[in-house]
Amino acid sequence: MRHTFGLTLRAHETAPDDAEVIKSMRRAGAIPFVLTNIPELNMWYETRCNVYGQTNNPYDTNRTVGGSSGGESSLISACGSPLGIGTDVGGSVRMPAYFCGIFGHKPTSGMINLQGLTRKAAEHTEMSLTCPGPICKHAEDLLPTMKVLMQGSKVELDLTTKVDVAKLRFFYIEDDCGDLRVSPIQSDQLNALRKAVKYVGELTGVPPKKLVPSKWKYGYKVWRYLITQEPERLAWELTNRNGTVCWWWETLRFFTGTSPYTLPSILRLIDLNVFPKENPEWVKEVLESLLGDLKRELGDNGVLLHPTHPTTAFYHNAAHLRPWNFTYTSIINALKLPATQIPMGLNSKGLPLGVQV
Repeated sequence: MRHTFGLTLRAHETAPDDAEVIKSMRRAGAIPFVLTNIPELNMWYETRCNVYGQTNNPYDTNRTVGGSSGGESSLISACGSPLGIGTDVGGSVRMPAYFCGIFGHKPTSGMINLQGLTRKAAEHTEMSLTCPGPICKHAEDLLPTMKVLMQGSKVELDLTTKVDVAKLRFFYIEDDCGDLRVSPIQSDQLNALRKAVKYVGELTGVPPKKLVPSKWKYGYKVWRYLITQEPERLAWELTNRNGTVCWWWETLRFFTGTSPYTLPSILRLIDLNVFPKENPEWVKEVLESLLGDLKRELGDNGVLLHPTHPTTAFYHNAAHLRPWNFTYTSIINALKLPATQIPMGLNSKGLPLGVQV
C-alpha cells in the first residue's frame, strides 16, 4: 500500500511491510482494504494534503473532519468500514472521531508498538507522544480491538476484568481553565459534558467533583515543548529526509504558488523557528504539578470527564483562525494518559457532540 505521509515527495512510495499493529490485526482475521487521508506529516488538525486533497465531514461536507486521522474517521462514520487504526500525537484519533460522531481511543503512551506506523527508530517509540489507537462506530468494538493491538506489548494490562462502574469516582473539567488563545467552549458542547456528568452521578449515587487545575491552561505550551523533543525534525521530514527546508524561503514560495507544502506545515516551520521556545525546567515543573494533582484527586479508581473540543465541526480552513483549540486533547498526550472520545449525540445543527473520558 502507499506510504506517503501526505507528502508529494512520497506520492509514489510503497510501504515495504505492514506496520506491527496491522500484522496483529491480520492475525486476528481483519482484512485491511484501504489507506485513508491525513494532513501533511500528520501535523495539523484538519485533514488536507497535496497528495490526496481535502477530506469532508459526512455530517456536512462543507465542514472539517479534524485530524490527523480524519480520512479514517470520515470513512468509518460514513459506514465505509466497521473500524480502523489511527495515530494520536495531539488528539489525532480523538478529534476526528469527535467531529465525525464516533468512538476513538488513545492508549497510554508506549503501550502499543509503533513500528511501521511512523519512521521512528525502535529506541524512540516507547516514550513518544504518538500512540496508535482504534476508531469505530460502536463502543463494544474498542475492547476486542485493543486486545489485538496489545499483543506483544511490553506493558502488562488486564483487559478482561469487569469493572463495576458504580464503584468508580468521577471528576470533570469543563474547559481549558484559562488559556485565552483557545476558543470559549460552545454551550451545546458544555451541555453535552454536563449531561454525561449528571448521568454518572445518578449511576454512582455520588455527584462528580469539578476540577479546575491551576496549570491546565498551560497544556499547549507543554505539548509544544515535548513535540520538539521527538527525534524527527519537521524541516528534515518535509524533504523526505533529503536535506532541510528553509522556513522563510518556503513562505515566499507558498505565496507565489510554487511551494509543494501545505500552509499548516509552513506555519509550523515559522512557529518552530521564529517564536521563543519553552524553558525545559518550567515544563518539567508544570508536568509534575499536573500529574501530581490528578493522581491525588483520581487515586486508583477515578475517572476524568473532559470536552473533546471546545467547538463542533467548523468550516474548512477555519482552523487557521483557531490554531490552539486542539489543546483540549493535546494536554492528554503531554501527560501520557489514556483517553476515549465518546459521541454524545447531535446539536441543533445536526453536528456531533462528545466528551473524552
